[in-house]
Amino acid sequence: MAFTLNMQGGNLAKLDFIFSVHMCAISESISVMRMLAEQAEKNVALALKEADEPGAVNEHEHEEEAYDQHGESYVRLRTFYSCGSSVGYNSDEVLSMHKFLITQLARRSAYLTMFGLFEHRMSQCLEFMIDLTGFEGKIKGMGPIEKAHVMLRKVIGGKDISDLDHLTVIRNIMIHSDGIAKGYSDINIRQGRKTSSEKRVLSAIRKTEGVSVNVFDSVLMDEHFLKFAVGEFERYVQGMNSAVQKYHAKNGNEPNKSRHKGTLRNMVRLWFLRMFA
Repeated sequence: MAFTLNMQGGNLAKLDFIFSVHMCAISESISVMRMLAEQAEKNVALALKEADEPGAVNEHEHEEEAYDQHGESYVRLRTFYSCGSSVGYNSDEVLSMHKFLITQLARRSAYLTMFGLFEHRMSQCLEFMIDLTGFEGKIKGMGPIEKAHVMLRKVIGGKDISDLDHLTVIRNIMIHSDGIAKGYSDINIRQGRKTSSEKRVLSAIRKTEGVSVNVFDSVLMDEHFLKFAVGEFERYVQGMNSAVQKYHAKNGNEPNKSRHKGTLRNMVRLWFLRMFA
């Protein structure tokens, strides 16, 4: 993704320069996310291959108390199996559980890292957009990504940019509910009116490629999910870049409240300190 500086007009050029610093940073973050996604899938493939090798499932025995037909107790040996952190009495089930854990936990870990990185960069872009526009109103939204979207649509003018709420919902399910979309099976088939929260979860699952929900309401990530998430983050960044550049072109030479609060030189210094401190 390439970003260009507008070098015509001193004030506009400096504002474009500050914004380009942010865009370069968030663009670099997209590259890091792509690397994380690719490495996660390589790790999953390697772990699955190792799990299928002979000796991956270990056999053990333990003593347990049992009772004969006369009610007399006795001690017997019982065989159980282990593979990684998975333990049970059926070797096939133990292996399946192990594969489930390594695939889901690896993808979940990578996704939460990616989301946190994106959220951090978006919080910086949000502060920049507020300074740029001189906006002093209250911004609705739970976090920096939601608030930045409000700024983009209602202040900057990027009304054609689709939000990332589906990815936020998936993130919240992973981090707050241990990957469980509570009540999803019932909500999905239930007729009648649904709450806004229920509609939000249903919409997120349907819009997000590479996720599914099993009978236990666990949200599962397949090999396509991380790539899809990176693509969505990149799509949003491109839309934000275009919207802000258009805002610059239209309003760059007009006075705004942020310029009354300090000089552009101080703005440049402040943003460098925030970005690279």
